[in-house]
Amino acid sequence: MSIAEIYGTKGKLLEGKRILIGVTGSIAAIEIPHLVREILRYSGKPIVVLSKEAQRFVTADSITWSMGEEPYSEISGHSEHIKWSVDPENRVDLYLLCPATANTISKLASGIADGPVPLTALACIGADIPCLIVPAAHNVLLDNPITQKNIDYLKQLNVQFLSSDKEEKKYKFPPMDKLMNRIFEILTEPQPLEGKKFVVTGGATREYFDDVRFLSNPSSGLSALYVVKAIQNLGAEVSFILGEGNTLDSNLIPPAVTVVRSTSDMYDMIRKQLTNGKVDGLISVAAVSDYQPISQKGKIPSRQDGLFIELKPTIKIVKTIRSEFPSLFIVTYKAEVGVSVDELISRATHFLNENQVNLVCANWVGESDKGFVSKSNEIFVIRDQLEAIELKGSKESIGSDLANIIAEEFERRKST
Repeated sequence: MSIAEIYGTKGKLLEGKRILIGVTGSIAAIEIPHLVREILRYSGKPIVVLSKEAQRFVTADSITWSMGEEPYSEISGHSEHIKWSVDPENRVDLYLLCPATANTISKLASGIADGPVPLTALACIGADIPCLIVPAAHNVLLDNPITQKNIDYLKQLNVQFLSSDKEEKKYKFPPMDKLMNRIFEILTEPQPLEGKKFVVTGGATREYFDDVRFLSNPSSGLSALYVVKAIQNLGAEVSFILGEGNTLDSNLIPPAVTVVRSTSDMYDMIRKQLTNGKVDGLISVAAVSDYQPISQKGKIPSRQDGLFIELKPTIKIVKTIRSEFPSLFIVTYKAEVGVSVDELISRATHFLNENQVNLVCANWVGESDKGFVSKSNEIFVIRDQLEAIELKGSKESIGSDLANIIAEEFERRKST
């Protein structure tokens, strides 16, 4: 995949930001191609410097493929370390020593610049450029008092550190989300949703008609997950309520999540969150069931000539929450099947007015390239008295764009 195809696909949080990455001789260096591509996805500009030892684990070709430019393995007569730290046109915004060995950390604390990585790091520290060190080594190297003394000294110089928890007696490369979030904290201005709290719902609910069978839909919860991540990137605190019927990879689901079964369970949890603490907004992405069966105990016998199941309406979560919390900022999804664009927007506009919500995200479901089972989607964001906004692409990019619209609309509502 070319750089043009991934650049900016997750947003513009790092647009115009130059990140100089010093890579040292840890096996964790194999993660650097993934890191530079993630920086590119957020519109950043990575520059990579490889130590001689780092090249035992990651090659110059792999870095070149990852970011479309060759890494540096030595400082030339152009004095790149001075250019990156002093020259206004080439000055970097962040020095990221990642991964950092105990050896390199000790060199920095002692002022030793015997290679391209410590040399560039010392130049950036001397120029008051933010510096983030990500150690990766065996615990006997990082936890010993000598290394800890050197780390403490560097912290006194405003050098920041980020490490993952020990695993198998090693400090390994941190989760990519954790590392990127720290980069965002360092390089971005105060976020528009900082200090705000949102409840986000996602996935499918299940309505059981006996102890083993249920009615549901194919919603995966993927759209909601990306909305959660995107508004977190804008500074918001999020409580994620996820339907039991989601099909998300468990590794992708954030730790602070509550899984519920039925529509009534989801309503109860939303109401609990809204009642127990200050919540600024509800973003209802979940595909909840509109009907529930009259449930029977046990398992309905399977060998019958026919089976009739009586259904009754489930609680209308958004409508009920609006009546109970009239000042709450509410965003909701509205799913339709097989209607025209005009009809889709018309129905969503009617829903917005009828339920007095702030935003309605109208989308089609049941199609192979959009909706429930797809990784892409197309939605129309309906706002009161304003033209509908079309968002189309991956669910991840839509989540990012929608988060920006939510932040704008939240601010607009506050100002009026």
